[in-house]
Amino acid sequence: MINIQDIILFMKKGWVAMDKDGEWYWFKAKPRKYSNNWTGVCLFSNLDAFDIAPADDWTKSLIRIKGKDNE
Repeated sequence: MINIQDIILFMKKGWVAMDKDGEWYWFKAKPRKYSNNWTGVCLFSNLDAFDIAPADDWTKSLIRIKGKDNE
C-alpha cells in the first residue's frame, strides 16, 4: 500500500480526502463533509489506480495539495 503523502507531491493543485468506505478522491475545490463522504467538485471519481492506505479517521483525511502553482 502507498501512503497518500507519497503521491500528493505529483498531483495537481486541489484537495484529496477519503470517504467512510476507504476510497480516496481528488477535488478541484475544497470539499465539505456530507453524511459519510465528501461533497464538492470532484474531477476524478476516485484514485483506484493507486493502492492507497486508509486514513485512521476519514473525517480528518482532508489534505490540501498546493501543487506547482503555489511554489
